Amino acid sequence: MLLQSKTVLITGAATGIGRASALLFAREGARVAIADINRADAERTARDIGEDGGEAFFVECDLRQTGQIAYAVDETVRRWGQLDVFFHNAGVAGPGLLEDTTEAQYDQVMDIHLKAGFFGAKYAVPHLRRAGGGSILFTASGLGLRPSRQSPAYSASKAGLLMLARALAVALGPDGIRVNAICPGPIDTTPLWQGVLARHPGIVPDSYAEMNRQVRSIKRLGTPEEMARAALFLVAPENSYITGVALPVDGGGAMS
Repeated sequence: MLLQSKTVLITGAATGIGRASALLFAREGARVAIADINRADAERTARDIGEDGGEAFFVECDLRQTGQIAYAVDETVRRWGQLDVFFHNAGVAGPGLLEDTTEAQYDQVMDIHLKAGFFGAKYAVPHLRRAGGGSILFTASGLGLRPSRQSPAYSASKAGLLMLARALAVALGPDGIRVNAICPGPIDTTPLWQGVLARHPGIVPDSYAEMNRQVRSIKRLGTPEEMARAALFLVAPENSYITGVALPVDGGGAMS
């Protein structure tokens, strides 16, 4: 198993990509801490891991509060004695067009994506060092690689995560800590995708999904499970020579 005896903290693991990653990582031998504000779904994810023979627990965490991020990291280490992987996956849909974006919406997307990634890494790194090295992974976006007309704040927050990953890869490499990012395209069935659709009240969901399919070389949307497999590839110790990578997992959308 690729993550045997490893301890992993995943933010936003109640649903979507985070949930799929938590389930997969647990099947690969990891003990998984699920940091989320969504108690009901996070507890369901932890319960499903337990019923499958794995180990997991839920730690409630509002990622807009840096003290709660520190608590989630400390609670993970208190429970299991170590931290090997910090996976900052939590995200929200972008607020929309420049002229429609409020300061509160801007702060939310920056806080949850970029600020939480920065401080999550800050609090995780001392424990990763004590473990002899480890991995940090960010869920960025294809819209961090190329600009979004519909939500510039979202693109800016995800592009910031990509540069943060690269800067930390340079800074932490000597400590044996690898830092990478995955850049998903639109992922069907996730709450974030539903948030994108809700951002445009006049949108026809099927038509918008079809447009997103057609701009990709692989003419479909992605699945949470596909993102989880990419995440596993990047955090697995057997891939210990990979750092500073922004991996598009978007059906070819980054080329469009």
